[in-house]
Amino acid sequence: MPRKRKDSTQPIGMALLQSDFVVNNAQRILHTPEVEKILDKAMPLLRARKGAQAERLFRKAIALKPIQPDLLNNLASSLIAQERNDEATTIIEAIHILFPDYLFARTTLAITALRVGNFEQASEFLAPLFSQREFHISEYDALCSAVIEYCIYTRQYPDARVWLDVWAGPNPENPKMEF
Repeated sequence: MPRKRKDSTQPIGMALLQSDFVVNNAQRILHTPEVEKILDKAMPLLRARKGAQAERLFRKAIALKPIQPDLLNNLASSLIAQERNDEATTIIEAIHILFPDYLFARTTLAITALRVGNFEQASEFLAPLFSQREFHISEYDALCSAVIEYCIYTRQYPDARVWLDVWAGPNPENPKMEF
């Protein structure tokens, strides 16, 4: 049975929705040129769901620049594309331990908690993200997607609609919004 929020008239994340925040496409993490070349090859493979090929490249990048949350997260995504979910979850949990503020780890762990019915834990993973005021477009996509999924799992359908509308704001042509 989902736990109800104290104030069910306000959508989850209202603090973010009521504040000024920026969504941009500015690169946040800089890598060496060698790692960037690998990522230029790996990211299209990941988007094409060619997990095994992407995995090999992400492991090469990690060998050059270990303990980078984005590289580890993309490795986990390549494992998910291969349906190696337990391995991916282990990596995501490690990212969260090493980089507790890393948005992609928090949203992934929130979704994982939702899917096993742990709504309180999902909310705890998401809550700190609502104080963030600047998002890369990919972070914003991950946050909106996770919050919408939270709303659906907890049967807060009007709130899901609010977040779907908010998500469309910066990029109404977003292919991730095609249902």
